[in-house]
Amino acid sequence: MTMSPGTSAIDGNVHFLRQGIALIESIPDELYHRSRPGWSAVGAQFRHVLDHYLCLLVGLEAGQVDYDRRGRDNLTERSRTIAIAMAEQVITGLSTLDQWALQRALEVHMNSGGGDPAHDWGPSTVNRELLFLSSHTVHHYAVIRLLLAGYGFEANEDLGAAPSTLAHAAQRVAAGAEDSTATFAGR
Repeated sequence: MTMSPGTSAIDGNVHFLRQGIALIESIPDELYHRSRPGWSAVGAQFRHVLDHYLCLLVGLEAGQVDYDRRGRDNLTERSRTIAIAMAEQVITGLSTLDQWALQRALEVHMNSGGGDPAHDWGPSTVNRELLFLSSHTVHHYAVIRLLLAGYGFEANEDLGAAPSTLAHAAQRVAAGAEDSTATFAGR
């Protein structure tokens, strides 16, 4: 028996985008666009996350999502205001999806680095791509957290933690584990 998906993948992504908005609102402009040698700025990381969501939303109509055709808008990575407005637009776009849209088949492209990128198209669904975007977003939020820590800014401890990591930590706390924070080392 196949269960029809709910909207949890949508809700999860909206949660992560709101988490990002809250973080971006809490840091000064200087930390948003400041870069360290060998690292992209927080703004570049957040813009990269938004670019992936925009690729999905743009590709929905044609049923083809090409993650290599990202906008890479410099204004989004330099302006917190623009980035927040863009994140709100993505949230609005995701909010128009329902459980039936999640089942829709897509063709997805991302250069795998293994040769001719023309061969890197594959089948997927909207739901599967939202799962990918959740994981991708969490990963980049972990990088953002490290960047901010390098500037002495403490982000919320949940930022960059996978939902499964948070659930595992909660189980350890409920079970009375002595050091529940140890689970965050691997994020």
